[in-house]
Amino acid sequence: MNNHHKKTIAILVLAVTYAVLFYKGQMGVNLLIFDGLLLTLALWLRPELGKHRPFVWSVAGLLFSAASVVVVNTNLSLLAHHATYLLVLGFAQARELRFIWFGLLLGGMSLFAGPLRWWRSQRASLTQRSADKKSTLSPWLKQVALPLLIAAPFLFFYLTGNGQFTKVVSGFFDLFSGFNISPTTFWVILLMLVAGFLSAGLLFPATKEFVLVKIQSGFRDDLVRSRPERQAVPPPGETVFHSRPQAHANPMALRYEYRQSVITFGLLNVLLAAVNLTDLRYVWLNASELSASTLSHYVHVGTWNLVISIFLAMAVVLFYFRGNLNFLKDATALPPLARLWLAQNAVLAFSVGIRNWHYVDAYGLAMGRVYVFFVLLLMLFGLFTLWRKVGDRLTLSYLFQANGMAVWLALVVLGAVNWTNGITRYNLATQEPEEIDWYYLVDVLPASNAFLIEAYDDAHPGEPSKGGMHRKMLPYTHRIADWRSWNYADWRNGRGLR
Repeated sequence: MNNHHKKTIAILVLAVTYAVLFYKGQMGVNLLIFDGLLLTLALWLRPELGKHRPFVWSVAGLLFSAASVVVVNTNLSLLAHHATYLLVLGFAQARELRFIWFGLLLGGMSLFAGPLRWWRSQRASLTQRSADKKSTLSPWLKQVALPLLIAAPFLFFYLTGNGQFTKVVSGFFDLFSGFNISPTTFWVILLMLVAGFLSAGLLFPATKEFVLVKIQSGFRDDLVRSRPERQAVPPPGETVFHSRPQAHANPMALRYEYRQSVITFGLLNVLLAAVNLTDLRYVWLNASELSASTLSHYVHVGTWNLVISIFLAMAVVLFYFRGNLNFLKDATALPPLARLWLAQNAVLAFSVGIRNWHYVDAYGLAMGRVYVFFVLLLMLFGLFTLWRKVGDRLTLSYLFQANGMAVWLALVVLGAVNWTNGITRYNLATQEPEEIDWYYLVDVLPASNAFLIEAYDDAHPGEPSKGGMHRKMLPYTHRIADWRSWNYADWRNGRGLR
């Protein structure tokens, strides 16, 4: 049995396992089991993957995010898991691939390219076996099978996302009840096809070199000085037209841009210093004097305006430090001014964080306020990488790689925490009963915090806790149908409501 046949059997095993684990089941321990089986088979059939460092750390992130689904079982944990699987799938395509954004892009492409490669391998095998046995049905099968494979995942998402469409499809299959095509059979086959799409790209990688790998080969962390090409002197009376302008071929143009950049950063530093001094006076030192309307404006309008301004500040630094201005010997004033500008933007980010914290202290915690803190942490990291770029003359590819890794790790961390329960615990512990936003805790957040609200209501029977608002959560039953869907969050909630 050759390796292609082993991979096909592995896909069939994974498809059956996926249908068994997920048919009429919630996401839980079944996801971790399937990931473990998928990775075990992939490393058995493709042992070279274990030597590819980006594949190894992405697999570690995948298992961690799968464990997060088992523990916290939130939409964020699922998002982190699915995004990480795209990274695993992308890095499995080429050993040379290491750029995280290319890995994510290649993973998405491989979801559809993998089944195509499997189909081609099967077609080549069948052609080799029956080269002298022609069949009139074979051309039609070749033309119909591939469109059906491509349509399968779309049908799965349409059925799970549109209840009315599911009823229509179920009614359609009722017409063929005499042929024993039951909805159960249909769903099992559909789940098996989805598992085939998820695993084919991992077991059947591309055999040719990707364009993205060629592009990546030109990436480097250290910035290289570009030198203008020497142009031959044209004969008298002849004009030479260049296809593209030479960057800073004239030294005076470079010095002109240097003076312009110094003026720009000098002006921006003065302007931002005034803003930071204002925040120091009214946000850092005298937050108690801020009214509720001022706090609300600071968070809902001012916060995002300042976040956008920090992004624009990063763009200004990238614009002026994009080329030979990094290597100008007499540019002694520019790097300090740029670093001062970055430092002041870091202070501005801290000011935004303090505004957000004051709002949390006054009105409680919410997911949007948690997101603001994470965005600010990512922006501080981005400012740090820009600081390194200015001082060490680093490239854009370094910035995209470093910040891409930071975004991915932040998503994995966000998915590993049960923010619903954390927000509920914090608000119930720090706010007075009449100040608690029961609408947000009950109607906006997921129902996994029902046991916390019930416990609070039992502990405060005589207080105006508006407990009637969450009575609708009391019938919350344990959503775990069987062992496949077990997860700690639902188990804990169901146990607390008994």
